[in-house]
Amino acid sequence: MKWEDSLEKIKGVGPKRREALAKAGIKTVGSLLSYYPRKYIDRSVFGKPEQFFEDQEISLKATVLDKGRVQRIRGNLSIFTVPLLWQENKISAVFFNQPYLKGTFQENQDYYFYGKVKKAYGGTKITNPQYVIASNPGKFFELTPVYRNIQGIPGSVIPKALSQIFAGDLEVRDSMPEEIRSSEKLLDMKSALKVIHFPQTAEDVIQGIERLKFNEALKINMGIMSSAREKRYSDIEINLFAGLESFIGSLPYDLTASQRSVIDDIIADFEHGQVMNRLVQGDVGSGKTVIAVIAAFLMAQNGYQTAYMAPTEILAQQHGRSFSDLLKNTGITVEVVTGSLKAKEKRAILERVAKGQVSVIIGTHALIQQSVDYYNLGLVITDEQHRFGVKQRSQLSLKGNQPHTMVMSATPIPRTLALILYGDLSVSYIDELPKGRKPIKTYCYNEASLYKILGFVQEQMSKGRQTFVICPFIEASEELEEVRDTESVYLELLQKIEPGFRMACLHGRLKSEDKESIIEAFNQGEIDCLVATSIIEVGIDVPNVSTIVILSAERFGLSQLHQLRGRVGRGNHQSFCFLVTNSKSEDTLARMKVIVNNRNGRKIADEDFKLRGPGDYFGFKQHGLPKLGLLNPTEELALIKRTKEIAEVIFESHNHEMRIFRDDVLKSFYIDIADISFN
Repeated sequence: MKWEDSLEKIKGVGPKRREALAKAGIKTVGSLLSYYPRKYIDRSVFGKPEQFFEDQEISLKATVLDKGRVQRIRGNLSIFTVPLLWQENKISAVFFNQPYLKGTFQENQDYYFYGKVKKAYGGTKITNPQYVIASNPGKFFELTPVYRNIQGIPGSVIPKALSQIFAGDLEVRDSMPEEIRSSEKLLDMKSALKVIHFPQTAEDVIQGIERLKFNEALKINMGIMSSAREKRYSDIEINLFAGLESFIGSLPYDLTASQRSVIDDIIADFEHGQVMNRLVQGDVGSGKTVIAVIAAFLMAQNGYQTAYMAPTEILAQQHGRSFSDLLKNTGITVEVVTGSLKAKEKRAILERVAKGQVSVIIGTHALIQQSVDYYNLGLVITDEQHRFGVKQRSQLSLKGNQPHTMVMSATPIPRTLALILYGDLSVSYIDELPKGRKPIKTYCYNEASLYKILGFVQEQMSKGRQTFVICPFIEASEELEEVRDTESVYLELLQKIEPGFRMACLHGRLKSEDKESIIEAFNQGEIDCLVATSIIEVGIDVPNVSTIVILSAERFGLSQLHQLRGRVGRGNHQSFCFLVTNSKSEDTLARMKVIVNNRNGRKIADEDFKLRGPGDYFGFKQHGLPKLGLLNPTEELALIKRTKEIAEVIFESHNHEMRIFRDDVLKSFYIDIADISFN
């Protein structure tokens, strides 16, 4: 089989399954080979009763004490519990919604179990374990790849299809120059793919991953280097700066020295004559929006339009209000374009945009649709870089004649890492908060103190302040019963908080109009306490909010906790953040301590990097850049740096093989740095 062959050649993958695989981006043999396991199960790792690690799966050998019992909870939900003896310790194997297992286990028989062991209410449990009778373990201890579920595809289909591919005469082109492969001691591509999907040992997997990560890291650096070498001169002339200081003086607050420095960088870019491509990185609440407003003001003064692309409609609407308020006495027109606009209203706005009657256009992905024509687009601003990629920014840039580009990001990244990841951008930092802002007082408690926290919350609300209560889940999970969810917490708080306070619940499953209604009511001060998921992480800017309570805080990444905390402290009054966790893990408590002791996002990023690597900087998994499957650039600084050196050699080399390799990579290359998977 060849890399580009259709999946039609694989037995067991009929039309319906091909359609389901295609929806997941798997259409060819090559794309199936590039569908890497999300993890490997190594059941040879046995645990001891005295060692408990949260979220770590282990194997254990235990004796079944009796055949177990099924307990009906509600409706069709059930729990099947089997009592075990594990090295003189009594524990329970707990299976959710698997009542058919009753009668499977033999009393006084030894079994191997594999799963997560945790101390919970009612004793020690191993939840939904895999198991096998100890006298006949079979392949139980083999290293097993686990793939992400694909709707409509049974779990056995992917391994069987891959087995067929490798059983035949598979052709895999390896364009990596032999000179590089030998010097870096890398496997050839076919061997790397085989050990990724069919490893014999953990060392096999490591070798395969090293080769594939190397490919991805080299590709990133070659793409960035190629972009950086393309110096483009701008036809956009920004000559009028006379009204700038007067406008800055009319703002309702004084700019910080950091904000002034960023404005100087932007003006220097405009005066230099080349197309600006700048990342403005500032902490939550540091005043990035006013930088965007000032840049848009300069554009309008010089006869150009600004397009500002926000990641969500909520944030687009918020920025629409902010821009309109700050520009209200300048004669500069602002319009918001989102997908939810009525057709007639949207058409009218776009007609004004096309005629040049609108200077600032704010919206979501709607701004890059074919139906949007700009009269004289001079500046493209994208907000929250982790939601947009180079590809999307370039789509918006194509709407004008090489417009300037500015990227706004609140994601805390160490400086050295930012310079690597955003090698195609110049970087400016806002590293101080606006004057008058008081540091947010942050505390960490266990859930036993929740009643005291709620008492404090009610005191704040009685003073006219508002509150967020944040949960990681929307609804209760039987497998993670200790993790808090919005629906249960909302009902609980209705009972615990005095009736006079107005409450609401906000999460992603609500209809758009319901979400907008709740957010608008909260913005207007008509809701005192908002129970929500991390949906409020961006898009809600209410100076009157003084308190945020984050339940099951261990379920959030440090960057996300910092972003959530940034939803308060936006007014002149003292604000508070309470992190609530029942976790006893030393790692978790150390991470909570980082948030409690630090206010600066970049400092948090650096501390997190020292603690456990930056895998959760971005707080949520991101998708895109299908060519990148195994590399997490934030955890591979040494590899990124090494492949940057090799990319420079490739670009400077006159070696025929290296030049062919360079051309092959760049021919098929597009890069969405922001869409790399950080998980």
